[in-house]
Amino acid sequence: MTATKQVGEYLLRLVVQPAGKNTYMFHSGIKYVGTDTSHTIAHSKHVFMVDIQANGESILPPRTTTNIGLTTELTNEDWYTEPYEITLTQAQLEKMDGSEANIVLHAYFQGGQSGYEDEKKMILSGSQALLQEEE
Repeated sequence: MTATKQVGEYLLRLVVQPAGKNTYMFHSGIKYVGTDTSHTIAHSKHVFMVDIQANGESILPPRTTTNIGLTTELTNEDWYTEPYEITLTQAQLEKMDGSEANIVLHAYFQGGQSGYEDEKKMILSGSQALLQEEE
């Protein structure tokens, strides 16, 4: 499953692929689509955080991040991507089953007029991306 969403001058993309029993690969991406040919953003170790929620609450364990000051140049031709592999436990799958499950892609960075605490977000239906029967 692939989903994209434009948020201001940025295009967010999330590709979700099965990678084994209860294991999924999440390929998060961002692309600059503003009027310039490129744009530099400042971020910590990771630009993205993928969360899986059931009824509005995360089913994943708490994660920490660092405040490393990295910069990345985004262009309007190439995607900046970060892969994540998540394996869900049976208890996590049961929380999702029969509930309103969502995948939330968060992008945290500073670019242009946005502040460092600025967040871009995309929400996908978790039941469509994770709970569908494999063909």
